[in-house]
Amino acid sequence: MPPTMTPQEFVEKWRPIALKESAAAKEHFIDLCRLLGHETPAEGEPKVAYYTLVAGASSADLRTRTLTNLYNRRPTSLENAHRALDEAVFAAYGWPADLADEEVLASLLALNLERAR
Repeated sequence: MPPTMTPQEFVEKWRPIALKESAAAKEHFIDLCRLLGHETPAEGEPKVAYYTLVAGASSADLRTRTLTNLYNRRPTSLENAHRALDEAVFAAYGWPADLADEEVLASLLALNLERAR
């Protein structure tokens, strides 16, 4: 794919930009792709709708598959994963597995203050 933007056009466009990096990141990345003659992520995507790749799922069903909905439903697999992660972190710190949230926060604060000294 040939470049669709010259180095000079890239510099002229981006030199005066005063946006924060996060606000301009997508467009900046796309312009870099154009400068280098590389397809953008959207141009490189397969032209198949996502919902056709998930067996038996409609597009309406896929729109409900969000992290918020997943956490609100709290399926057993997610609960088990959280429990296993908590146990591993507690073991790494040498803490008992049954610490309450307040005790965890107090222990982390004490550790942070100790390390800050």
